[in-house]
Amino acid sequence: MASITRTSFGAVTCLALLGVALTPRHRSAQQAGPLRSYAGPNGHVMVVVPGGEFMMGSPPSERGRSQAETQHRVRIPRTYAIATTEVTNEQFARFLAAVPDYGAQWRAATAARFGEPPRLARYSRTPDSPQVGVSWYDAARYCNWLSEQAGIPKDQWVYPVTIDAAQGLELPLSYLRRTGYRLPTEAEWEYAARAGTPTSWHFGDDSSQLSHYGWFDANAKRERMYPVAGLLPNQWGLFDMLGNAWEWTFDRRQPYPSAEHVTEDVEDSLFRVSNDRARTRRGGSFAYEWFTLRSAHRGDSTYFPNQTRDGVGFRVARTMPNS
Repeated sequence: MASITRTSFGAVTCLALLGVALTPRHRSAQQAGPLRSYAGPNGHVMVVVPGGEFMMGSPPSERGRSQAETQHRVRIPRTYAIATTEVTNEQFARFLAAVPDYGAQWRAATAARFGEPPRLARYSRTPDSPQVGVSWYDAARYCNWLSEQAGIPKDQWVYPVTIDAAQGLELPLSYLRRTGYRLPTEAEWEYAARAGTPTSWHFGDDSSQLSHYGWFDANAKRERMYPVAGLLPNQWGLFDMLGNAWEWTFDRRQPYPSAEHVTEDVEDSLFRVSNDRARTRRGGSFAYEWFTLRSAHRGDSTYFPNQTRDGVGFRVARTMPNS
């Protein structure tokens, strides 16, 4: 493994789009072959993930776990797609340019929060590095724009057309059955991060291998994020699920259920998104320790949808039609 260098995103993506199988070492325990992928709007490559059941959370014996990770079985009852990489500065900039009024508002708020020039630029230095400093609502707006670019009808958009971050928003009753772009649910994110594996990371339980797959404090030295897809992907062709930037997910932060029953990953009973109820984030970042990059790690419980952090970005997902 010492000879592994940065992986070419273009080469891996082309292999995925052509349906070329990865080597046995890089294949999921639950998949007989590579997952299908497609080219989405604004340069996103989307991997299509069939629904299924998995053990979410971690066993008590897992090193680095927290009490918030109660292991329980979850069923995802739909086929969904998830982006191979985090949204980059370049991709987000195209969105801001396409919606100039909102772009000016976002830049002014970012300067007020992070200074001018924003200090987050010290951490995310290149156009192909993860976009950070975005709120949950900013991610929702971006997803609506992606849906528009893809020609998805507005009755299939997951988020309201008008989003007021100060007031919160009301989600549609069937939001996980709509096919517009959105954030992945917490279960979808972990299912994709695990890529069919039950171990601490998709590559196993040996933390010495982590630097080949994710940027965290040991190899990034807490100095910066790196261009997306610079390290190895997981078995399903997903990059940077471990480290680089934290990623917003869709869900309200809630305690996990017990392990006694299978839980369906369906719409939350509370459809109101408000700024006094935390949302979830996943994956760890360049400035955090190894244990936060585990597939089961949930992050802090104090991330509210109107907040922005200089290490928090997102990747996009959607429910596939007829799933």
